[in-house]
Amino acid sequence: MAVNAQNVLVGAPDQKTTGAILSAPTGTELPADPTAVPAPEFASSGYVSENGVTLTPERSTASIKDWSGAVIRQILEEFNGTLAWEHLETNEESLRNYFGDDQVTITPATSTTGEQIRAALGAHELPRKAWIFRIKDGKRRVLITVPDGQVTDQGEVSFTKTNAILWPVTLTTYPDADGNNIYITTDDGETIAA
Repeated sequence: MAVNAQNVLVGAPDQKTTGAILSAPTGTELPADPTAVPAPEFASSGYVSENGVTLTPERSTASIKDWSGAVIRQILEEFNGTLAWEHLETNEESLRNYFGDDQVTITPATSTTGEQIRAALGAHELPRKAWIFRIKDGKRRVLITVPDGQVTDQGEVSFTKTNAILWPVTLTTYPDADGNNIYITTDDGETIAA
């Protein structure tokens, strides 16, 4: 196969009408391709920091050795795939991702106060959800789907005058019925005439 510079992609967010990271209850139908409209249950968490999203596959293996001590085979012991990012927006959905759905309460605006969001931080297990990550490069698209993922790490949050408040999270993924944690689907944007 010849080299093709068109296959060199950048990871810009696809957020024309929503944010690039969306979540919904587990079991919600995932989009089949990068151009599909997500199910209405998927909620956007808004802007993500300029650091984007990092996908980290982690594998641990055990060695099988022969009588002489030479490694002759590696057996997979454990697999974990994580995605990490920093929410740049402070809104209901980004806070639900950081604190947990049940730990965020919304109080509507009144004649004396604006809408208030209250988030509680404590020893609470965060919910498992389905996740979508939408990426674009011109007319090309990349879709990362996670059928079952759970925020398992909440990063340090700094409150300073000179920087935006960021809500960093790490998402641990779990295998679906096919044994897969993460799916990546691309679309080159090149259609053919009917």
